[in-house]
Amino acid sequence: MEKLVIKKDDARVDEFVIDQQRVTIGRDSESDLQLNDPSVSRQHARIQRIYTDLYVEDLGSTNGTSLNGRNITKHVLKAGDRLVIGSFVIGLVQEAEEAEDDLDKTVVIQPEAVAAARAHKATAPTRKLQPKVATLRFFRGPNKGSTEKIDRSLFTIGKPGENVAVIARRPQGFYLLHIGGSTFPRINNEEIDSKGGVQLQEGDVVEVGDYMAEISFAS
Repeated sequence: MEKLVIKKDDARVDEFVIDQQRVTIGRDSESDLQLNDPSVSRQHARIQRIYTDLYVEDLGSTNGTSLNGRNITKHVLKAGDRLVIGSFVIGLVQEAEEAEDDLDKTVVIQPEAVAAARAHKATAPTRKLQPKVATLRFFRGPNKGSTEKIDRSLFTIGKPGENVAVIARRPQGFYLLHIGGSTFPRINNEEIDSKGGVQLQEGDVVEVGDYMAEISFAS
């Protein structure tokens, strides 16, 4: 689970655990995270979880929102990032969660069941490995005629302030997610509106605003 560590003048003033889908930040008393300072707008920014990723978005604040020294409108937020809102510096921290083997937790109560479960796990077929690299071949839009390799966790398609989507690389494969804009992206000419994203398959044609590209994979 992630948490926000809030500092002002290099002194830690608060912490906020992100345990909800959307966190509003501002001077307004109704904000989820209230930063009571004139340098902060009443409704300054928000952090939203999309699938498993967090995104920070400036809400047209007076002084703007800075991420790692750069002013942003909307951007993915990762552990270790430095977010500046007014006179506050906010860090995103990934809290370590205690991980236990569920089979070990029940070994005293049901040893036979645990042994059977372990045996089944050992004989289960190996899951097919998903591709780690994808390639987009653009044939419409500003990138027409070019190819782009997707070898990182997130790849953005679209123009800021207009229709924007990302391709997220997950252990299960590559997923297309709608980020912003009035028009949802399309896969093979079918509009997608799933908040969790839609998994892409070999040869799928993706449309985001003026952009159109075909995706292919390499192991």
